[in-house]
Amino acid sequence: MKNLAALTAVLALAAGLAACTSPGSSTATATAKATTTPVSGTETLSGKLTGSAAMSDILVFHLRLTGPVGTTATIRLGTEVPEKYELYTIHTVVGDLAVTLASAGTSTGGLKSATTCLYVLTTAVPFTVDGANSTGKFAGATGTGTAVVVSSGDDPKLSDGTCNTSRDAPPSATTAVATFAATIRLTVRQ
Repeated sequence: MKNLAALTAVLALAAGLAACTSPGSSTATATAKATTTPVSGTETLSGKLTGSAAMSDILVFHLRLTGPVGTTATIRLGTEVPEKYELYTIHTVVGDLAVTLASAGTSTGGLKSATTCLYVLTTAVPFTVDGANSTGKFAGATGTGTAVVVSSGDDPKLSDGTCNTSRDAPPSATTAVATFAATIRLTVRQ
């Protein structure tokens, strides 16, 4: 479970980044008039891993995005902990979305049940859209968002019946779950 705790901070970062990914493209016709009419709305994303996929050193989330740029995305996350002011770029078919972390995030949680040894950790990471480093549909985009990651699973029990909450004690694969949700108040130019 402690491995999930380390991954949670990374997932939160990824949630913020992934919220802005989308495939597809658009081109203006030769006779169409170019516009930069802004479109604003709430971009949301969701992704969930269960079982051994939620316990892996490399987490691969398949995300569903809805809002001004609705689409799907796949994000691969390692175990690095995000840092404040880090710039991340999500590459999509419709362009790159760059975001800057407002902080490394905050984490809360711990053992929720001494009977089942359920361990839950929640991490929230705020970020800002960086339109100057974004391209395609995201060029010039503005916005702020927060990614929230929840990792949970039943830790193993020690011989005396207490929960093993050490960093080296992985949760049960049958109960491990990693989810994230992010929302961005996003404005893009159409």
